[in-house]
Amino acid sequence: MRDYSVRQIIGDGQFTRLRDMKVLLVGAGGIGCELLKNLVQMGFGEVHVVDLDTIEISNLNRQFLFRQRDVKRAKAATAVAAVGYFSSGRLVAHQGNITDATVFPLAWFRGFAAVFNALDNVAARRHVNRMAQFASIPLLESGTAGFDGQVQPIVPGKTECFDCTAKETPRTYPVCTIRSTPSQPVHCVIWAKNFLFQQLFGEPAEPPATEDLGTDDPAEIARIRQESGELAQLQEWARTGDTARVRAVIEKLFVVDIQKLAAIESLWHTRPQPEALEGFELGVPSNAADASALWGIQEHLNRFAASLRRLMERMPREGSIEFDKDDADALEFVATAANIRAHIFHIKMLSVFDIKQIAGNIIPAIVTTNAIIAGLSALVSLRVLNLLRVMPNDPLNLPMAFTSMASKISSNRYLAAPRLSPPNPNCSVCAHYQRCALTVGAVRCKTLTLGELIEAVQEKYGFSNEVSVVDTSTNRLLADFDFDDLNGNTLEKLELRTGSILTVSDDVPSEEDNTVRKPIEFYLELSDSATGFELIELPHIRVIDKETASNSDSVEADGKTAEVDLDLVDASGAIVIQDEEDSQPDAAKRKHSRDSESDDSTSKRARLDADSAEILILD
Repeated sequence: MRDYSVRQIIGDGQFTRLRDMKVLLVGAGGIGCELLKNLVQMGFGEVHVVDLDTIEISNLNRQFLFRQRDVKRAKAATAVAAVGYFSSGRLVAHQGNITDATVFPLAWFRGFAAVFNALDNVAARRHVNRMAQFASIPLLESGTAGFDGQVQPIVPGKTECFDCTAKETPRTYPVCTIRSTPSQPVHCVIWAKNFLFQQLFGEPAEPPATEDLGTDDPAEIARIRQESGELAQLQEWARTGDTARVRAVIEKLFVVDIQKLAAIESLWHTRPQPEALEGFELGVPSNAADASALWGIQEHLNRFAASLRRLMERMPREGSIEFDKDDADALEFVATAANIRAHIFHIKMLSVFDIKQIAGNIIPAIVTTNAIIAGLSALVSLRVLNLLRVMPNDPLNLPMAFTSMASKISSNRYLAAPRLSPPNPNCSVCAHYQRCALTVGAVRCKTLTLGELIEAVQEKYGFSNEVSVVDTSTNRLLADFDFDDLNGNTLEKLELRTGSILTVSDDVPSEEDNTVRKPIEFYLELSDSATGFELIELPHIRVIDKETASNSDSVEADGKTAEVDLDLVDASGAIVIQDEEDSQPDAAKRKHSRDSESDDSTSKRARLDADSAEILILD
């Protein structure tokens, strides 16, 4: 009997509970394939699988549920079909973006006993984490990178959530570094893939604004502008398939442009001057070239010319070509272009295999690491779902799981299992706010005004008369102590819909006892069956000390004072909040100092008519 082992571990009674549970698996990639197999073999009654992607050739070496015949098919449906023959429960596949609230609303999340995350990007993980917090359902977060791996159980309100700890932000590079002064192999790869390939074979991007170039050298700015303009001729040759121009393209990219760049003496005081490939010759590529070996510059030139010719021949019938690391022509073009540029700038060249990893954003995946982490995630779920009796049954006694290389905790053990931590009191997702759903009838949404909603919230939850309302899903300020222009607008006119998240917070502490109401996040749900709108009961008061209360009025959470730009507007009537480093809205980020204002202050903005109210941009 296949479920014998699970019954022995958790008992027949708990196994019956497990058979009645419906769980969600987000991601059907390396970890997801392993985890789906585990969940099915454990006997969960119903498993839903969500994945937006289709199968690529590069997936086949580690995502064992897929075969060559499955390339270009939807991952979720293919994975479900692969395990269907040994599943005794119900399996449902969804191909879609998990962040799409119209397809996957909060009400849908509430139907699951637990969510298993097997995602590969931070934005989607944050969204699922937030939905789990709203729905108050446990989340099993997991991830791997090479030999590193981790599993983090998240119990809303009891343990740290995904956003309680800072996450590394993607690295970006100034335009001037990529276009003029590369110093690392990755700079050359980005130039070849994101600039050259895109300009010749993709949809050309708009030239960058001067302030985005990352330089104030007039000569360098002029050269970048000139180079962008001269690309038009190369684009025409590429799009018409004029293969007779292959040598002219190489001459332009690696001789003429480099000579112009080398002539800007101010760039080369502290770095080696590039050397143009003058007098180059083109030959026939070697058939024996190994993608994992380092080729010479002549082999790179030969292969660049050959791949350029093949891509130009494809353009008339394809119209445009999107870079794909599994497209042999595209990969060879990018790899050889990057290495020729590296040679010109005296930078170490890389093998095609290494460049494929950079250009395809591939972190080497270890099948065994995926299997171990997926197994640990499945095992920990037994405790998270209270299917395994452990005393004391406290969420903080749940273990995380790290491979030794990821945790750096022990060099003597491969796995480490530190205890979970309570929520970070500074976390903007799980600690700063209370949260619940706000259900509004679809018809009522057309007549319910923002002002009516604010009054209901104030009466229900004890907020002061001066509250802030922010649509955090679009980062718009809808109401504030000196901004009530939109109070007469309906929710429909404000473009609020299912999935919109409204944050309501007190602007000032009470004068009597120096307390403020803890901010509330409302997840808006439009319902065809509801006729009005429904607010649920929540606890009332959160006390803050006087220093925090007095300072929160004018200082942002990161210590910067918010300012209002009166000139930048858009069409819907709300103030758009912008923060380059952190887009998390907080009441403190939206305050204007009352001490510096009066009723007749010339700095106070004019009142706007509700129908013609404009959006003000907060920098």
